[in-house]
Amino acid sequence: MHSTLSDGGLPVRDLIDYCVAQGLTAIAITDHDNIDSYEEGREYAEEMGIEYIPGVEVSSSWEGRDIHVLGYLYEPTHLRLNKTLISLREGRRHRAREIVRRLKGHGIELNYEKLEQRTHGGSIGRAHIAAALVEEEYVPTFQDAFTRYLGNGMEIMTDLECEKLTPQEAIQLILEAGGIPVMAHPGKTNCDDLIPSLVEYGLKGVEVYCHGHAPANFRKYKDMAKHYGLLSCGGADFHIRREDDRYSPGSLRIPYDVLGKLKDVKEGACA
Repeated sequence: MHSTLSDGGLPVRDLIDYCVAQGLTAIAITDHDNIDSYEEGREYAEEMGIEYIPGVEVSSSWEGRDIHVLGYLYEPTHLRLNKTLISLREGRRHRAREIVRRLKGHGIELNYEKLEQRTHGGSIGRAHIAAALVEEEYVPTFQDAFTRYLGNGMEIMTDLECEKLTPQEAIQLILEAGGIPVMAHPGKTNCDDLIPSLVEYGLKGVEVYCHGHAPANFRKYKDMAKHYGLLSCGGADFHIRREDDRYSPGSLRIPYDVLGKLKDVKEGACA
């Protein structure tokens, strides 16, 4: 799940409150290329009586396809992890500035400083720009922002891919920081052919419990995890609170044992 430090709709403390209200016992906020949520929310989560572990979602790309690698239980003060994520966030900001400039050429005036304020110095993504387009009434819906301007293949996005790690580099970075790398939403990523090689690079888990996974997909990734000795992880991938609480934290009931197994893998790596 994501806070306003990347492309989420709730600040860290509000997100923690929401998770407590949903009855969760343990959480990780996995902002894109940003680990500031852990330090910001660590003490507050303890006060609220909810277990809070380090999490991040690292952007990577392979042969033109986006692959997101989750990292759990890393060391938050790890120097190279922090320096690399800062560099990736700066790449997102550069892309955002260029998108704003190109939109101006289409008669659309957005304030880049306001975009920065949305993320409190975190990662600026297309979702922030889409939300601004809706608020400024340039488009009627969030989806229209992507259909008209921000989607892959749109004129404004031509040759505007920000620098990303390879998934192998993302896995190695998380491992180096003492964390557990997990492939996010494999059904959406649709890169099953890549999983065996990522296992060789140190991938430790795959999201099995995932919105959008039909029963057949759930079983497929469950079997794949077992075959390659991977952890069966999961998450709601929450971004924005909806009136019906769809995709809310807790909308997927993931066994607490999943976290226990993550901790076991970390302890084994440190032993």
